[in-house]
Amino acid sequence: MNIDFYLISAARRAHRLRPGKGYVFGREEGVDILLQDALASRRHAEMRWIEEGYWLVADLGSRNGVLINSKRIGQPQRMNDGDQIQIGGQVFRLQVLPPGADPASLSAQAPQISNLETMGPGYSLKDLQQQSATFTGVVTAGGVMELLQFFQVTGKSGRLDLIDGPEAAAVFMIQGSPVYAQAGTTMGIDALAQLAHKAPPRFSFHADTLPPGERNLQGSAQGILMEVARMMDEQGK
Repeated sequence: MNIDFYLISAARRAHRLRPGKGYVFGREEGVDILLQDALASRRHAEMRWIEEGYWLVADLGSRNGVLINSKRIGQPQRMNDGDQIQIGGQVFRLQVLPPGADPASLSAQAPQISNLETMGPGYSLKDLQQQSATFTGVVTAGGVMELLQFFQVTGKSGRLDLIDGPEAAAVFMIQGSPVYAQAGTTMGIDALAQLAHKAPPRFSFHADTLPPGERNLQGSAQGILMEVARMMDEQGK
């Protein structure tokens, strides 16, 4: 499946990273990511793709070093989704997005509600969908199943809202595994199968948002996806 990688700067600019290519940061003309920063060296750092499926950052002998998550690195270090890299006075965050996600939505991030209890009684999925999203996008031809596979691969936790459909719908993930699903009044695996059969056109993801109750999806992520696929086969899709 396709996964998109972006570096988001403090100035809200999104630099798309293409696996297989290396990126040099610095003040020197001709580098891949040019830094107008007196604290940056001419060729300060390099970010390169490793075939096993991740990005590695190396200090190229800079004066002021490279920090990942506020810690200076001595050896090349792996960057994971959500990690921050500081080069001179510039800070970037690595963001992994699923197919169909809109990188422009990253600039609208706001502090997330991490616990539904802070909303008090009487919340609804429609109320939750008004909260600022971590990222948003369009559901692609791969549908909800492709989105769920993305979350399984990346191990993200949070709430996936399926929006602009006939009824409010959401799937909650913990470390990439779906644990709670609701589509209108339909709950659990039936809700997930309903969304997989006919997905609303858009989605938004809210990181680190907890499910509203006990999990209504049981088993591993792969087992849940296989069960949804079986239910879709029975429906003749």
